[in-house]
Amino acid sequence: MQSRRRNPRVTVLMPVYNGERYIAEAIESILGQTFSDFMLLIIDDGSTDKSMEIAKSYQDNRISIVRNNANLGLVATLNKGIELIESEFVARMDCDDIAIPNRLELQIRFLDENPHVGMCGGQYLRISDEGIVISQLPLRHDDILYEMLFDNVFAHNTIVFRTKILKDFSFRYDPAYRYAEDYELWVRMSRHCRVANIPHVLVIYRFHEDNTSNKFRSEQEATASRVRLIHRGNLGLPSTEYDTVLHKELRSLRFSQDMERLIAAGAWLSRLFWIAVRRCRQNLFVIVNDYNRMWYSACGRNAKYGFRVFILYITKPYGLFGNPFYTAKLIVRCLLRRPIL
Repeated sequence: MQSRRRNPRVTVLMPVYNGERYIAEAIESILGQTFSDFMLLIIDDGSTDKSMEIAKSYQDNRISIVRNNANLGLVATLNKGIELIESEFVARMDCDDIAIPNRLELQIRFLDENPHVGMCGGQYLRISDEGIVISQLPLRHDDILYEMLFDNVFAHNTIVFRTKILKDFSFRYDPAYRYAEDYELWVRMSRHCRVANIPHVLVIYRFHEDNTSNKFRSEQEATASRVRLIHRGNLGLPSTEYDTVLHKELRSLRFSQDMERLIAAGAWLSRLFWIAVRRCRQNLFVIVNDYNRMWYSACGRNAKYGFRVFILYITKPYGLFGNPFYTAKLIVRCLLRRPIL
């Protein structure tokens, strides 16, 4: 282990496994930060390529390198890093991404100005063969709670934790949620502290064939589904995977022509509606409009069942108080039994 500086404000935790292709750019993007009070902790998880040779070539006293005796996997390596860290903040960084030069400066300033926030992420720029995409992740704690009902809304490589929060609540990544261990940790943390994203792009994220989200997509989605159910239960919204399927179909605006499924979808939206408004403090006007669009489309596609569909439509607040133009159109469709195709 190389000698390391004591007590920087931030430790940047970078696990590495066979990352020789991009690690130099990742290291240089951290060493070039406008915020300088940090240590870069690189933990090599049994690489068999030139990753460590490249890392050791940097003669910078802000770099500390630890090597695992064997390949432990990402979760164990991250948890090992957390145990080693004594700084005020922990920043995550992947060995195949590039940090924007003022990333740490922006995040530490935000956390200093918002002492109630225990974890902070931000936006990212994704580069892939399909082009460049800039994320639009939610910023506020309540908006994040709501959006996490459906998906992970933090980019792991943009995260900065307060070390005190990690230590006080013994927060670690849970190996039982492999490939979605970060999502599960955010759900747990959000019950004990405020969380936030900032509106700035912090990292350039490379999307390639070796990404976890690419190599283990089906396993990741299965684990993420378990995490979603836990988070929904935490917010008082017990649900099943059937509800998730219904919600995806509602959002697609291509709902099935099936009265029984329509009744179930209305029940799901109603429960979700009140959680959104009461627990996640979502804007009532925005939620009514969003749900009204989905609900009108689903009911309209089932207009062949006649006026009972319209009665079902107006029993929901997002139907009754929705767009009057939709209401008028649905009356006509139900009377004529002419569904949206």
